[in-house]
Parts: sequence; C-alpha cells; structure tokens
Amino acid sequence: MSAQRERAVHTRTRLLRAAAEVFDREGFTGSSLTAVCARADVSKGALYCHFRSKEALGVAIIEEQSLLWHRLRDEVLAVEPSPIQALISMSFEFVRRLETDLTVRVSAKLLREAVFFDVAAAAQVIGWVTVVRELLSLARERGELRPEVNVRHAAEQIVAELLGLQFVAQALSGGTDLGVRLGRVWRATSGCLVTAPVREELRFE
Repeated sequence: MSAQRERAVHTRTRLLRAAAEVFDREGFTGSSLTAVCARADVSKGALYCHFRSKEALGVAIIEEQSLLWHRLRDEVLAVEPSPIQALISMSFEFVRRLETDLTVRVSAKLLREAVFFDVAAAAQVIGWVTVVRELLSLARERGELRPEVNVRHAAEQIVAELLGLQFVAQALSGGTDLGVRLGRVWRATSGCLVTAPVREELRFE
C-alpha cells in the first residue's frame, strides 16, 4: 500500500471512530461535522474527501457492522456443535457487544433514526435473516428442529423478536436489562422451535 493510500485509510478510520463517539454522546441529530472533525483532528476538507455529508458518515458506520452477524456466526460455530445453541449464544454475544463496542452500539442507534431506516435498514435485516436462516437450516439437517417448523418464517420471526426486544428494552430501561429480556424470550420460544431433548440441553445465557 502506498504512503498516500495508507494515510487516506488512516484518516477515514479516525473519522469513523470520531463520528461514532460524537453520535453516541450527542445523538445523530444534535451532532455536527465540526465536532467530528475536531474529535478526529482533521480538516473539513479532509472529511469531505471521504464523506459528502453527516448522513454519509452514518451510513458508513452502519455498513462497518453489516457483516457482524456473519462474523459472530463463524466464531460461535467454531466452538459450538449445536446450531441452535450457536444461534442463542450469538444473540447474547451481540447484546454484549452492544454494551462494550462503541461502533456496534452507535450502528444500532442509527438504524432507529428515520433518516437511515429507508436507506440502510432493509439490507441489515435481510443480512440478519439470512444468517439466522442458515443456522436453522443446519439445525434441521442435524435433527434439532421440530418437524412443523418453517425455517424461513422462523428466521424472520426470530429477527423480528430480537429487534423488537432492543426497542422495548431501550424504552423501558435504557437497554440495561436487554440480556435478561433476551433470556426470557429464548426460554419462551425455544420449546416451539426445537425438539424436547435439544431444549433440555440449551443454555440461555
């Protein structure tokens, strides 16, 4: 990589990190590009070389996390033989990263903003449903699912529950009890999803 290209990549990374910090602290609507530039210690001109607007910065942050569920799936399947347990564990790991990873947290917040919903939400949801559907299909191959389960419908329902759960937890507790709520949802729904012997072995944490 040339020195110029390396500097450009470094500047873009600094801008994304700075934007995430500013958006997290001030909210997207209350943030300014001036604050982002100050945080990243770059000029407005340097910012506009990479992003044409504040909205473009937000979309870039969301896109940085577009493959997160794919990465989590691979990480969990590497150590978890049960696809259903992998799905459950993956959802709890996502919740943990919402609490500990700035970019993941800000990306989730931005998706709730009207300005991003139309341009970014569909691709994100389709990606999440795809990952869940793949795990459910693998679970079916291994005999973990109940015979009446429709994999496509179940994948969409699980994603809908997880997204709705984030909204409810944020509204009622500021998101502080999301993990507890997630455990309750999995305990309530897993019995309709997997066979009785599989459910007895599942860990909801």
